[in-house]
Amino acid sequence: MQTQQSPAPDIARLAVPIALIFFMWGFGTGALWVARPLFALALGGTLLQVGLISSLSAMPRLISGPIAGLLSDRWGRRPMLILGAVGHGLILVGQFATTNYVHYALLEALAGITIAIWTISSSVLIADLTKIANRGRTVAFRDTAMRMGMLAGPLVGGFIAAQFELRWVFIFIASTKVVAIFVVLFLIPETKPARAPREPDRRPGEARVSRGGIPWAIFGTRSFIAVAAATICFGMIGLGPGIFRTYYPIHAQETLMLSPDVIGNLVAMGGVLTMLAAAPTGFAVDRFGRKWPLAFGLVLLGASVYLLGASTAFIGIAVAFAVFAIAEGMNTNTNQTYAMDLAPTEQRGVFLSAFHMATSTGMMIGPLVAGLLAGRLGLESTLFIFVGVAGGCALLFVVLAQETLRREPAQGPATTRSGS
Repeated sequence: MQTQQSPAPDIARLAVPIALIFFMWGFGTGALWVARPLFALALGGTLLQVGLISSLSAMPRLISGPIAGLLSDRWGRRPMLILGAVGHGLILVGQFATTNYVHYALLEALAGITIAIWTISSSVLIADLTKIANRGRTVAFRDTAMRMGMLAGPLVGGFIAAQFELRWVFIFIASTKVVAIFVVLFLIPETKPARAPREPDRRPGEARVSRGGIPWAIFGTRSFIAVAAATICFGMIGLGPGIFRTYYPIHAQETLMLSPDVIGNLVAMGGVLTMLAAAPTGFAVDRFGRKWPLAFGLVLLGASVYLLGASTAFIGIAVAFAVFAIAEGMNTNTNQTYAMDLAPTEQRGVFLSAFHMATSTGMMIGPLVAGLLAGRLGLESTLFIFVGVAGGCALLFVVLAQETLRREPAQGPATTRSGS
């Protein structure tokens, strides 16, 4: 099917503003990873309540994600990017002022809505600007910029927490959103494809061409089921407020008595490895394919959780985060590249919002289930259970997933794919 599409902006000319908005978002996110669990604990939360905070951040994304994808397809990418950044910045200011766990939890739930709006809209932006042949490298470039921010964020967040008070980290994170808003306003163009003209009246017996609807059939393919399962697993363990980041600071603080600034330094060093893993992974998936790097990344993710649960010394904690960082760099790139490959051009927002729903599902149930199990079995046994989950998801992906690298359309950018 032919679609009428506005000329795609030159991604090379947009490299600096794209790098800047993702750097600033990562800058705040890295600091938030340190502040979120420790602030919940400081407000009197138990291990279960700390896990609940992380789940509350992910839960609303199941609702806001599809809406954000639909509105991104209808209104454009830029309005949704700005809405997500403005909303999250205002909520962070509210979290700075709160002294009550319940209030903090409610604000974290609202924050999940705005994060979903930003995440989905920014992913669609990258998909608009790329083709299958260069998508892995572009996603790697995006990830590298974000990881540079994530590298600096924990250092700054840990310093602020140590020198002032933990709640001031939220003001710092809010300031990073302001920069991202101005870059989107003045330097990022709209990339939403133009709608194709209405088709003429059909002749008797001619099939109707679906335009602008939700491509339900594509959600039932083996490839989508495979990437959804892998993404849920990655969300449970490694993305955002997954169990590794939720319980890593607590395990380091309670087992080794490490201070927030030392924990922040460990997270930052892991961020270096994640950043270094992004670019080679991007080139590899564009050269050799998406499937096997993603499966291997899930195996490494399980290994990192095992090492965390078995660690009783500083070196063990450090190695666990190093393995996790490499696994995160591999999974983030290949997961999103694979999903972008499957997304049909005219419904990228809707399709990628479904992909992010899988992410949010994992981030919601992972910390909550881990918190429930940790209260009964202990944190170490709980982490070992999730090692098995990661291994099972890797096996499922190997069995079900099909390689997408070979699906570059020969007709050029005007051709849309119907999915796999």
